[in-house]
Amino acid sequence: MHHILLCGGSGTRLWPLSNQQTPKQLLPLFEDRSLLQLTYLRNRTACTNIMAIMNAQQQHMIATQLQEAGAENPMLLAEPVGRNTAAAIALAAFVTAPETVLLITPADHLIGTPDLYAQTIATAKELAEADNLVTIGLQPNYPETGYGYIQYKGYDVLRFVEKPDLPTATLLLESRDYLWNSGIFCCKAGVMLEELQKYAPAIYEAAAIAAEEWLQTGTVSLGTMEAIPADSIDYAVMEKSQRVKVVPSYMQWSDVGSYEALSEALTQHYQYSNHQAVFINSDPQNSMVIGKEKLVALVGVENMVVVDTPGALLIMQKGKGQEIKQLHQWVKENRPELL
Repeated sequence: MHHILLCGGSGTRLWPLSNQQTPKQLLPLFEDRSLLQLTYLRNRTACTNIMAIMNAQQQHMIATQLQEAGAENPMLLAEPVGRNTAAAIALAAFVTAPETVLLITPADHLIGTPDLYAQTIATAKELAEADNLVTIGLQPNYPETGYGYIQYKGYDVLRFVEKPDLPTATLLLESRDYLWNSGIFCCKAGVMLEELQKYAPAIYEAAAIAAEEWLQTGTVSLGTMEAIPADSIDYAVMEKSQRVKVVPSYMQWSDVGSYEALSEALTQHYQYSNHQAVFINSDPQNSMVIGKEKLVALVGVENMVVVDTPGALLIMQKGKGQEIKQLHQWVKENRPELL
């Protein structure tokens, strides 16, 4: 089985900690390891090869981090422009032998139950070897509106539901027959290409040209990459294919997509402490302070997130993490140099 590591994603909800040069998956927040490195480490036993697909400007940093984590001779495919997950997965499938099973994972997930994860991936591999497209579904424990959902019965997928509003998410949770869509996939390279050709022929054809260019030259030109239609693998293939299976899992999983999620992950799994901050009449257990350039003092406040970076200072009340998107848009329009 080959590990396809999708290294895209800008981590906009973790600005200013995460930016275009150093997105969240490359930040050494977890005992001096990044999410990228942790993702590689938990999959290296099950996989014999690794291929990382990333933005060209991050290639050197990703190569360095993989090397530091112990990866030997990883394949690196640098995209001059991102075209979403369908394009990245198509490129990986085209440059891999058709019968090879691909384990396709984002680089920015945190998983706290390694044994459950290993069992989940082993089951997914068995289903993939039977020529299925397999996705990993997570048992939801609250009505999250930022994830897609999968209605299931056993290993069968009944339908996909895009990110719902809160009332709908609550109903899905209460029904007990929906899973969160993790974005982790497992399949044979040839099976993925067959389904791409059937359901997304424009992506298939343009990605074939890009893959051939990469095999011949080691790079993909901007024009060749831009010719691939931008779409997610969920929209392009998974929601249309009749060969999809899902493996339900109770593993501890987070996409670390907000400061609240980051705070929870650091506290639960990495014994994080606010050692660089001073708390006066404030509880250090329910606030998070990140930044080492200056002393940060919290006086008489609770449930705060403070992120001090050279370019910007963020002060946020916990529970407002989704509003970072609005802040990010403001910065993009008014102070783009800070991104």
